[in-house]
Amino acid sequence: MVPIYLLAGSFLCSLWLVRLAYKHLTKRSIDYLPGPPSGPWIVGNYPDIVRPNEMGDSELSWVKEYGTTLRIKHTFGRDRIFTTDPKALQYILNTSGYNFPKPNENRIGSEMLLGRGLVWAEGSQHARQRKIMNPAFSFAALRGFLPLFRRTAQRAVSKLKDDIFTGSDSKVVNIKPWLSLTTLDAIGEGKYHSLPSDTNSMLSIKVMVANWQMHIRTYCMHYLNFLLPAGYLILSVVSSIDTFTDRSDLSLAFTTSLAFFPAWLVHLIFRIPAGRFKRLRDYLTVSREVAQDIIDKQTSLYIDGKEGSKDVMSILVRANLSEDPKSKLSVEEILPQMTTLFLAGHDTTALTSSWALYQLSRNLDYQRLIREEIKATRVAAAERGDSELTIADLDSMKYLLAAMKETLRYHPIVTVAVREAARDDIIPLAIPQKTKTGESITSVPVSKGQSFVMSLMAYNRLPEVWGPDANQWRPERFLEGVQGYQQINLGVISNVATFSSGLRSCIGWRFAVLEMQAILIEMLESFEFSPPPGDIEIILGPAGLMTPMIKGAKPRKSELPLTMTPL
Repeated sequence: MVPIYLLAGSFLCSLWLVRLAYKHLTKRSIDYLPGPPSGPWIVGNYPDIVRPNEMGDSELSWVKEYGTTLRIKHTFGRDRIFTTDPKALQYILNTSGYNFPKPNENRIGSEMLLGRGLVWAEGSQHARQRKIMNPAFSFAALRGFLPLFRRTAQRAVSKLKDDIFTGSDSKVVNIKPWLSLTTLDAIGEGKYHSLPSDTNSMLSIKVMVANWQMHIRTYCMHYLNFLLPAGYLILSVVSSIDTFTDRSDLSLAFTTSLAFFPAWLVHLIFRIPAGRFKRLRDYLTVSREVAQDIIDKQTSLYIDGKEGSKDVMSILVRANLSEDPKSKLSVEEILPQMTTLFLAGHDTTALTSSWALYQLSRNLDYQRLIREEIKATRVAAAERGDSELTIADLDSMKYLLAAMKETLRYHPIVTVAVREAARDDIIPLAIPQKTKTGESITSVPVSKGQSFVMSLMAYNRLPEVWGPDANQWRPERFLEGVQGYQQINLGVISNVATFSSGLRSCIGWRFAVLEMQAILIEMLESFEFSPPPGDIEIILGPAGLMTPMIKGAKPRKSELPLTMTPL
């Protein structure tokens, strides 16, 4: 007799195949669009995007060979529209509001890792959560964070000088982990405002995620002295995790197939006692325990009348205590916000700051220009009686801002965004696309359910938008005025797509920019950065985020060695 679980499994697989076939047959064809060879049916072009040798390799080559709006294959033979077209991105991200949500397979991953917070939410749920969170990221709140960002950057500089530099001699330093710990310091002291007594549990979560993405055992060991027992648990459960970029075709296909299953079945699969799922559950348990501890302590302070500020934790606690359903956040909604801010709010800024120092180390004249600008701005501030620089002072530093904008353009930490049409629609194009038959089209009709891969990196390097030198790091373009599609209004800063755009743009982008300004000012005032000796090539490492890696290094890990000379 056939076991019942085999019958049930066969039935579910049959339902899944029928649903897949139905969606394929009822969707408007996009076969007329050109595109790269599709690869195996089970994974299509998906590995080209998530498992490249170097971030953006496939996307940039596709645009160069086929154009800006293409057909690529996803898992199980599904068609996706790949686009870098400025008007298409503007329409999907800005104009259409919530009509292009994230596909289910992406939301399932977000829920598993982060919970039902801003990254997961869609439509009215996202609008409500974002409205509640916005005051914590307003310009008024921003002013109070500058002293914090300055203080944490100064601590990092002081620690570097004490631990590494004994005089004025140059040293080769892996600057990436230093910047990561600097931004982590700011997250802990500022956005959460009140950490639990077991502060190092926050560090243990960060270490786990770093290992999950890149399998960097040495990174963990280097900072092992920071970890308490919870950290040792995490170190043990991540020691065998395979890298994000080493996932097999079968693993990639399985992950995306979860979107076809009902939610109850996905949660049941999540409880399978397999190593990978257990490690994820262990991570979530530790992170939520730490978050709950912070919430409890902050709630006590608020009830006692000791807290009333606009920091993130105060706003989250007030939302939890609110009796108005429109402004109330449950504990189940607050925990994901904290996890999201913790994971997304520090390493992204650290990586962008790393890339800025990398590029400035190879552009010493421009580096000196920024250093002179900082000195002149400090003199002007002292003449008016200010001992420290204000936000207005920072924003007046045009050379520093241009270097930051160019780094954000050239090194987007997240290189792609994925969306799905919630209704039949027509996508406008700014750049005419040639079809397979040679016809030039300026719009693409799509059916409900059609998914899109938007390459933010390839858009950020489009010659039609940024000029013929779009593939060069050249901050002067922001001083001269960028030409190209001036009618396009994309992104939150200078038409750069790195922080995404529209209703789902990065809620903390202003904080990220201000923190980068503070970090770069302190670093560039204290050190000169230049390339390390030897034939070391830094690549755009694929680890989920664009991270610096040494070409050919084994094992691959996030690192950025630079020659630093104290000033």
